[in-house]
Amino acid sequence: MLLKAVEALTAGWRLTLIDLARRWPGAERVRAPLKALDRLLSNGHLHAECLSLHAAMARWLLRGPRPLIVIDWSDLKADKSWCLLRAAVPVGGRTLTLLDRVHPGREQGSPGAERQFLQQLRALIPEGVRPILITDAGFRTPWFRAVQALGWSWVGRLRGTTLVKPAEVEDHPEQWVSCRCLWALVQPQPRELDLMQINRSDPLSCRLVVHGKSPLGRKHYNRRCRSEVARSSHSRKAAASEREPWLIIASPDLVEANARQLVGLYARRMQIEGSFRDLKSHRYGAAFEDSLTRQGPRLSILLMLNTLASFACWLAGMASEQSGHAAWL
Repeated sequence: MLLKAVEALTAGWRLTLIDLARRWPGAERVRAPLKALDRLLSNGHLHAECLSLHAAMARWLLRGPRPLIVIDWSDLKADKSWCLLRAAVPVGGRTLTLLDRVHPGREQGSPGAERQFLQQLRALIPEGVRPILITDAGFRTPWFRAVQALGWSWVGRLRGTTLVKPAEVEDHPEQWVSCRCLWALVQPQPRELDLMQINRSDPLSCRLVVHGKSPLGRKHYNRRCRSEVARSSHSRKAAASEREPWLIIASPDLVEANARQLVGLYARRMQIEGSFRDLKSHRYGAAFEDSLTRQGPRLSILLMLNTLASFACWLAGMASEQSGHAAWL
């Protein structure tokens, strides 16, 4: 039944129960497929096997001793009742999911949820592999310390009013300054500063690179008047974030990457944003935003179907390239 659900999704690419039922292999009516999907989403044994399925896919996705893993939170529902914490591997211009965990909206950004997620991710990583975890500015010092405790490396970003100081300077209150003061050091090329410490209340040593991005010229126009720039709070917040210089931080043990390479590593974080759009958008993706499912375990199974379908398509594409059939597609 699981394979039939994956086949239905690959045929229609709309992650709602009614659309999956309409694409159900061999079905002439939607009643029986809907009942089958309802049983599948409520299957407790399948919920228990999700981590094993992720582990099987991880053996294909994690190649080399230092793979990149992008991690981010995302809302699953417009009312923020449920959210998703995802770890994914950059592939091409998107990402392939390594681990998904659904949480109530109130737990978004919770250090406890993130620590639990790290332990589950640790179970998927093969022995001898030390991944590089890439996160945005929403992940803080407790996250970085937990990653370092596992022997892994990390790359993140500083925003807001986080306090910083050079690592060799004595720890006095007057030595700490807002990270925004570093914007004055922006140059056309990425510039790495001396070893720094962040977070005055719980200092953490890290590498720090200052990078000023060139404006891309993008405009979010009002739907009703295409000549006016949108003034929604979400749009203005996103625009302000993009105008800020990047303050890229990285674990001190990540010595194999120079300043330009660290900026390139962090830039790959945007690929998971594209994958979130592929999942949720009813216009450009799998229409998960149209799903009326409201229970956490059932949402997890729907996400697993999307992960399996994407993984199967990736394998099919790899096989087509190796056999030479890709030129005819």
